[in-house]
Amino acid sequence: MYNLYQSQLRKDIQEKVYHNPIFTVKLFGKDYFGTIKVKKIGPWKIQRYQLMGVQLPNDKEYIRSEIAKIKKQFRKKCFFFQWGIINEIVSFENSLHKSEEFREDMKQVRIGLQQILCSEYNLQTAFRENMPTAGIVYDTTKSDEELLKDMNESCRKRIKKSIAGGMEYRIIDKKHYEDFFYKRQKTAGIKWFNTISKMQYNNLLAYITHNKGMLIGAFLKWELIAWTICLLDGTHIFCPYGFFDREFSNMGVQHFLKFKLFSRARDNWFARVDTGGGAPTGFPEHPLTSVSTFKESLGGTKIEQYGSYDIVFNGFLYRVFKQYYKLRG
Repeated sequence: MYNLYQSQLRKDIQEKVYHNPIFTVKLFGKDYFGTIKVKKIGPWKIQRYQLMGVQLPNDKEYIRSEIAKIKKQFRKKCFFFQWGIINEIVSFENSLHKSEEFREDMKQVRIGLQQILCSEYNLQTAFRENMPTAGIVYDTTKSDEELLKDMNESCRKRIKKSIAGGMEYRIIDKKHYEDFFYKRQKTAGIKWFNTISKMQYNNLLAYITHNKGMLIGAFLKWELIAWTICLLDGTHIFCPYGFFDREFSNMGVQHFLKFKLFSRARDNWFARVDTGGGAPTGFPEHPLTSVSTFKESLGGTKIEQYGSYDIVFNGFLYRVFKQYYKLRG
């Protein structure tokens, strides 16, 4: 299984784009890398150690011994240690009908899993997800007809409407880079979500320049109305950031852009496109629900993973920090 969170691509992005310090640790016989995040609250600087992409074995005692090793190694450096566990709960095609019974079953399975991880290993479900509990991946070896068949009816109609309206797909060149960033910031302000800084954006462009990625866009009468950043990793394309101009929301511009990306990926021998995280099935209150609904409408495979958990060293400081994030949100 492709593990984005332990890939060289993600390590490069953390170091070269975000300038996050990297640490390494050996777990379950494997070498893992993690990132150190520093948060300043008033006069205090708080370090958070995050290790994403961990694969748990079946041996419970082995897991307990490795958690004990983590506590011994990191308890003097931070008051909790977060890891993202990529063990798969289930995966399914989004084109298949999913009843309400299925969604409720998935919810109960996840709640039960969280209770087991807490009781067996004293792992706390992370209050801040740094690795999504679900991912959505598209098989781009399929023909255009097969890709469209996997999408829901509304999605297909939107794509046809965009094509009929004269929308065009193009690789974005340097003259649009500033427009690209400005419109992303504008969208973030309207929708109230965090985005990358101008410095991080420039770092990302520098990284992409060395054949590590591309910027694609949808244009209408030469106006850039949607874009997606694509990072290349072997036979995979990963899409961490995108936007679309809300003035054109009735045209299905993002549906059009993703369909064209899948088609181009196939023509250039890429086997998979990963559009990032989605909401866990059965949790409509999750902040990624609307994003997940859009991604699922495009077809693809949804992979339900264990998700992010915290190993707590200092219960009091952990509760204070958790409350801080709740109030800030």
